Amino acid sequence: MTKENSSKSNVAGPQGITFSGETFSVPPTHDMVKTLFDPSIRKSNLEILILVCLVLNFLVFLIPNNLLRIKIYIGLYVIWRLSYNFGIGWLLQQQSQHSRLVNWSKNLRLFDKSNNGLLARLVQNEVKSQRGRDYDVNSLPVEFNTWLIFRKFVDLVLMSDFTTFILVVYTCAIDDNYQFIHGQSWWLIYSRIIGGSVLIVFNYWVKVNAHDTIKDYAWYWGDFFFRQINNEDLIFDGVFEMFPHPMYSVGYIGYYGFALIAKSYTVLVIAIFGHFLQMLFLNFIENPHIDKIYGPSKNEVNLSKIQKVKSLKNFDNLKPLVGLYNFTLLRASDVINLVLVITYGVIIPFVSKSISLVFALAVIMKLFESVSISVLLMLQSHYKYFTKWCLSNDIPVEKSLNNWAIMYNSLINLTYSSFFGLNFATYLQGQSVDLLFHDWFHLRVFVGLLLILTQVWINSSIIDSLGYFGWFYGDFFIPKSLRTTSQLTKAGVYRYLNNPEQIFGVCGVMGVFIIFPTVENLTCCAIWVVNNFIRINFIEKFHMIKLYGLNEVLKDSGVTKTVKKHLIPDAIQRRLSNDPEETVSRRKSIKNMTSIADTLDTFIKELTNSATKIPKQKVLELSQNLSFANSTYKLTIDGLKEDKDAAENNYLLKYTTVGSPITVSWESPKDAHSTKDWIGLYKIVQTSYSRTKTLLSSSGRWTWCTESRGSFTFEKNKLFWEEGVYEFRYHLDDKHDVAYISEPFEIRPAQLSVPLDLNETEAFAQVLKSEIFEKLWSIDDIKTPISSYANEHDNILDVYSLLGKVISDACQVKVSPKIFLHHDDLSILDVSRKIIHIKQVLEELSYNNDDYAIDKKDL
Repeated sequence: MTKENSSKSNVAGPQGITFSGETFSVPPTHDMVKTLFDPSIRKSNLEILILVCLVLNFLVFLIPNNLLRIKIYIGLYVIWRLSYNFGIGWLLQQQSQHSRLVNWSKNLRLFDKSNNGLLARLVQNEVKSQRGRDYDVNSLPVEFNTWLIFRKFVDLVLMSDFTTFILVVYTCAIDDNYQFIHGQSWWLIYSRIIGGSVLIVFNYWVKVNAHDTIKDYAWYWGDFFFRQINNEDLIFDGVFEMFPHPMYSVGYIGYYGFALIAKSYTVLVIAIFGHFLQMLFLNFIENPHIDKIYGPSKNEVNLSKIQKVKSLKNFDNLKPLVGLYNFTLLRASDVINLVLVITYGVIIPFVSKSISLVFALAVIMKLFESVSISVLLMLQSHYKYFTKWCLSNDIPVEKSLNNWAIMYNSLINLTYSSFFGLNFATYLQGQSVDLLFHDWFHLRVFVGLLLILTQVWINSSIIDSLGYFGWFYGDFFIPKSLRTTSQLTKAGVYRYLNNPEQIFGVCGVMGVFIIFPTVENLTCCAIWVVNNFIRINFIEKFHMIKLYGLNEVLKDSGVTKTVKKHLIPDAIQRRLSNDPEETVSRRKSIKNMTSIADTLDTFIKELTNSATKIPKQKVLELSQNLSFANSTYKLTIDGLKEDKDAAENNYLLKYTTVGSPITVSWESPKDAHSTKDWIGLYKIVQTSYSRTKTLLSSSGRWTWCTESRGSFTFEKNKLFWEEGVYEFRYHLDDKHDVAYISEPFEIRPAQLSVPLDLNETEAFAQVLKSEIFEKLWSIDDIKTPISSYANEHDNILDVYSLLGKVISDACQVKVSPKIFLHHDDLSILDVSRKIIHIKQVLEELSYNNDDYAIDKKDL
């Protein structure tokens, strides 16, 4: 149940709304560089202190020993980097999950004019020194003022972090008599300086473009404190359309440019250290909050999950082997792949005395894979050769993709294991191996490993975006009518690149060549690149155009659009553009805020997703209902059962079964009754934090109390269709103020006896219909497909999951939700037959321990 927020601001300019529903006009702010270093901008007390701290870093140059200076600056950088990723990270996590910073401000009354405490006066003076002496701290919400103070801590940490890093770069570059311009030929020196400068300039452009796109609000994590109206969705524009999370990914490429210029492995190591911590910050702090605020709707997530689960029906309902990922010991093809990988990757190189033999094997395997896979894909695309072979051998068309996947993955494993075996043999040969170049070993290892990890990440992203269906060229083998999706995806890595695998799909091979720059590796690298180029551009692309059309396949990617926008004139852009519907802005359309509940979801989702169990002692305390002992309001629940065993243990919690209708009666004083009083049903685990006010939405499980006395039956979608401990709450006058809370009660699964005779299938189906299915839907016939009723729900995946769990608990037989997803025409009769069959098999495979003991003794 949601309530409207009627307060609107008529002030021009960006509008903000707090998570409590208060709207306000957001004043203009500036980025940290302009705030700190632009003399025309007013400096606050903390900003002056930050500038002093930055200047104090240069006092270290009073120390004559440069090696000691390097160590000091590295220590300072590590401190500030940890302060950034773990200090700011912890504060943001607490703010996101518990609104901790805002609560601190409220509890300490930091922005209360009547508070004359030292801390409050210092904080208020700081805000006024930022905004002007005439600034009224009570004119804007506490959330905004708290954000202003938080920004100063961010400025101190980020500017100190960058300053100490630059000082590390400088001290390392001038060490050993200015090492960055000595010890190499002039062309290498200039190449390093120019290459590093290009990386730094690109890094600067990324940061500036990112800030211009998301402004101060997102740059300083403003959405952790309040929401900005007309900025409720993620923005994919500018550099954000070129790279995922550019401020964290390519936004640190300048660090490596500094390491290149300084010619220092020390700088390279701390650059890797800082970048690694930043990616942890992104993964554990930024991404969870982004998913919470801007993530896809529950229906979109469930639809994606359903499609991925359904796509596995083409792989015998198991995740197929990709490389050796998803390895299953009980699947014969997986075991064979493992044996082949070990044989070609380890055993043959180990026993072979000749690198030439191992090299020839690697080339032959790659050429065989390249020709065979490419020829089969062309034959399948033009003549449906593989499908015809499967059908002629009575293999269902749905199974053809699984057969292909096994063949394709086995050949890919052979090529990569042979290539690994070549380099393993090279390693075993040691110094006798001729390398094309010997310099910069550590740098080569770093770049090579980076390229290998990039290929692994790209392949993982492709599978995440396309699923296993797309990874194994499912469009070549499965007709459109049997696919779970009939559109090309532009999500994930495909948002940025149309064909990410064209280069990045083989960059790991390039990385191996950089680590071991031999003629053999160079040859293999060339074969891999040429094969990938031909397969993508002359086989896969033509097939995709045939299926989805030219405009859809050749639509400009994010990188292409951004390059055209910044480097190519508009007149030429229009001539070159492949995008049939060129848009002026890439920002998503914005929907108006409609309720306070929408603004509370950062706090509410934590409660909604809670899986904490209530202790028995807590339930006993709640059942006594001491908080409402003298209340003139009453709630009575009819039809609950008592657990006799629990009653003997003084555990008086009553219960009902999952899906059973629950009738609740209410009484309220006539003189105080409002026709907008209402009753809601809640999980105790989500509401026990407060007995006087409910902050959670009832999610449709509520009813009006139009009369002072009455009753209402909660059934079907008005119920929680899952086990747990619950309560009803009586709320006053269309608000969330609680007047009375019912006794707690438990919802348990029904207990059904499963027959062992298939002749009783229809009778047991009737039992399932009456005891489980009819409590959720009004089902006419046990032969009617269940999907026809489930599709009426917004959250199909959750319905099937709960249905599978309740049936499993009631029948004591494990029933996976997949049976509903894999069979669209599944009926209650089919479910009954499956349950009885599973029970029969389990009974046949089980044995009586006593009988076994007797038999053993007789022997």
